[in-house]
Amino acid sequence: MTNYTNYEVEDFLHDDFFIDWVLKNQPAHQAFWEQWLIENPDRKKVVDQARIIILSIKINPLQEGLTDAEINSMLININQQIHGQHEPVIWRPRFYQTGWFRAAATVVLVASAGFLFFKKYDQQTLPANQVARADSFLQVVNHTPNSKLVQMSDGSLAVLKPGSGLRYLRSFHDKREVFLDGEAFFEVHKNPQMPFQVHSHDMVVRVLGTSFTVKNSDNNQYFKVVVNTGKVLVYNQKAVTKADKQKYEVILTPNQQVTYAEKQSGFKKETLPVPLKLSKEIAKKDFTFDNAPLSSIIDRINNDYDVNVEYDKAKLGNIGLTMSISDRPLDEKVKLICKAINATCQFTDGRIIINSQNLNPIPPTN
Repeated sequence: MTNYTNYEVEDFLHDDFFIDWVLKNQPAHQAFWEQWLIENPDRKKVVDQARIIILSIKINPLQEGLTDAEINSMLININQQIHGQHEPVIWRPRFYQTGWFRAAATVVLVASAGFLFFKKYDQQTLPANQVARADSFLQVVNHTPNSKLVQMSDGSLAVLKPGSGLRYLRSFHDKREVFLDGEAFFEVHKNPQMPFQVHSHDMVVRVLGTSFTVKNSDNNQYFKVVVNTGKVLVYNQKAVTKADKQKYEVILTPNQQVTYAEKQSGFKKETLPVPLKLSKEIAKKDFTFDNAPLSSIIDRINNDYDVNVEYDKAKLGNIGLTMSISDRPLDEKVKLICKAINATCQFTDGRIIINSQNLNPIPPTN
């Protein structure tokens, strides 16, 4: 049986077993989901939102399946009803690919609550000169009580904090841009030819390759950027005059932060009195190991990155490793550990999983 613990709304909309429960309500399905919700009460809100969306689709059998153009037209129509205006659809869920949705002859918006759930994360619109296809973006909303890992096409990572949302281009061809609502730690792979930009309401963080945290509150009343490594440029994209740019444009280097509050005139830049966990001086100490048990190395990664690496602690936890991975990004840290113990790893659905098929570490070379 599928592990639904980390499922988000979009995942449930793509799951046939869940859809059958909502639409057919058979006894076997009912028993399973009632027990599952008892065991996972924190997921009830997500389940309810997915049910609302499924139940708001009226299904009539068709002789022929709908085309992609027809389906996209439906989604545009729904978007127009929600927003009250004609605008591009910037979130296109995977559930339109499921059989039950492709069998729909008409779509009737009988309850907007499910779709309005996504509206908050669509308010950060693209720059006026950027035209993107409706299916160019992926979106992750973290409703779990734990941080969620997001891996982008260039290898850059975001650790998305609870209650936060991230929208990003499916593939970084001409630009690397993401749109954040909430808080996330970013670890950006270097590419001087294509700077990485984080849009957070009116604020923009522009980097080449570094690690940093961005945090904003609703309505842009509070904004914060903290830099662990590298250098970033932070600015308000609405600052036009020279005076405004002096107040709302700043360069940050490691162990520096900038904050902005609603009643504050300009950015407040500070150098932190204590180096951050992942800054070079701290990382060199934290991620240099001399015959350390794997369990302590994984604990260090989990603690410093606020993630949860899944592995068989009983089988692998006592393997001793001597290595230095302080200058590596998170994904490379995990891959090097796996190489050292002849294991494999997966970065999937917001999870990091070490598979322990092979348990013998690679012998040291002379």
